[in-house]
Amino acid sequence: MAFEVGGRRNLGDWIALIKEANSPYCTRLDQIYGDNKDLKAEAARMCLQCLEEFTGRYGAKGNVIIVRSTGRVNLLGTHIDHRGGSVNPVCVKDMWLVVQPRDDDRVLLKNVDSSQFPDEQFSISDSLPTAEKIRDWDTWCYQEYEKRKNDPSVTWSNYIRAAVLYLQHLNTNDEGIFTPAIKGMNMMIYGNIPIAAGLSSSSALVMAAAEAVIRINSLDIKPVDLVENWGFAEWYVGTRGGCSDHAAIISGKLGTILHITAFPMSVENAALPGGHSFVLANSNIEAKKQAGARDVFNSRVAAYIFGLMMIRENFPQYAGKLKQLRDINPETLGVDEVQIYRIIKSLPTSVNRADILKILSEHEQKVHRVFRSHAEPEQGYRLRQICLYGIAECIRAEMVPKCLRTGDMKTFGELMSASHNGDRVTKVVDGQRIPTDNSYPAQRIDALISDLKSGDKPRMNQARLWRQGGGYNVSLPEIDMLVDIALATPGCLGACLVGAGMGGSIVAVVQDKHAEQLIENMAEKYYSPRNLPSGVEIITPVGGLCTMDI
Repeated sequence: MAFEVGGRRNLGDWIALIKEANSPYCTRLDQIYGDNKDLKAEAARMCLQCLEEFTGRYGAKGNVIIVRSTGRVNLLGTHIDHRGGSVNPVCVKDMWLVVQPRDDDRVLLKNVDSSQFPDEQFSISDSLPTAEKIRDWDTWCYQEYEKRKNDPSVTWSNYIRAAVLYLQHLNTNDEGIFTPAIKGMNMMIYGNIPIAAGLSSSSALVMAAAEAVIRINSLDIKPVDLVENWGFAEWYVGTRGGCSDHAAIISGKLGTILHITAFPMSVENAALPGGHSFVLANSNIEAKKQAGARDVFNSRVAAYIFGLMMIRENFPQYAGKLKQLRDINPETLGVDEVQIYRIIKSLPTSVNRADILKILSEHEQKVHRVFRSHAEPEQGYRLRQICLYGIAECIRAEMVPKCLRTGDMKTFGELMSASHNGDRVTKVVDGQRIPTDNSYPAQRIDALISDLKSGDKPRMNQARLWRQGGGYNVSLPEIDMLVDIALATPGCLGACLVGAGMGGSIVAVVQDKHAEQLIENMAEKYYSPRNLPSGVEIITPVGGLCTMDI
């Protein structure tokens, strides 16, 4: 049975509610932002401007709903959600969406920042096949991406299309008939989530659109019902990520660090131990998802896939337990860490496509399916170091809840820094920043095994799996510099890249009494020399996706 659409009001009533002191709108903001007056004032300002822009560009007639989405900062569990690994995010910042249903199936998209996001529109029926239901969403998304990848007129709307078209796909019968046909919408969008900064502004837009479609059409679902599907929906854009960003946006709670695991989906909550803050610093280098970057991201995912397939063949005694990369750990396999290192050592350090097809000859169709998402890496797929990163990061991510429960922020910081070491492309030696070597030749793996067997506690401790960075290598020298500035500040316990990489932001955990010093150090050593405005701030975890039902 469909639920009632709530929160519909005319534009004038919404504007009056926002301007009125102690209104139900203000009470709703208290639930999202707590007692942070600055965040509530900024949220009200943005929402009001979004409504006023809607009125000016669409007209004042008709009722609208207001949807609020949010970005996220993933503190640990990077690059692994699509392999079954857990993530540990907090929700930050805002994206506002004012939506009005239409009588046709056209979706009109406007943004308060029209200079950066020009108006776009699309027809739902024209964007989907009509002869029959899409049988393979992945293949269809790939084909659609190939058609439009050179069309400069279709840009930011792809994230809205991803949600709208996926929901219509789910509500289509086998003959291609929409059941029901989703209504068109007039949309106005306004957000303060930095674009291409690793804070998941794209997934925030996907989830805002999904919530709007569900509410406008009174669909008998809630975003949480499809949490493991939203990553599939975003495949329409061309990337092959997981669902953790969407799960974080849906599940966000005030003052809360989330621990999210997929397949099956579960969400735990924990508070940041007192006396500590998270500091976010934007490198001001946009982590764009253009073709070259998309190839890098998708080739890393491919390395995970090929690595797991080879491990299943190399160690058939474990194959039945290896459903995801996350399953390569001592607990699941009933082995010690020495054996995990032997498993990792069985992978080639680098391999090209021709050799992958030879090694995985019985899986040719699946291999070619993976190939099509990206161009072949010039230096081959670096399976060993990438899979070591993923295996170790899955272990690190699972250690977070215990650290938070026990207040062990020293280990929490070490986990963050170890994670970043696997993304590093540079390090400082004798005062000079030089390229780092994240490869793992056989002798390096053998040395770790020897240390674990040595009986010497310091050596054994340093050789633990969770301390190994591996080599995912999607940082940049500027990102590494921000991390190093943070780590050189007294009271900073750890720092790491945020997001997919190749630009964006870093996050650091720091003792409260040293947070301002960290901010000053970054301003002096990173932003000022580049003549950049400071992009560093203390972040407050806020509530997640919602419709303003008041």
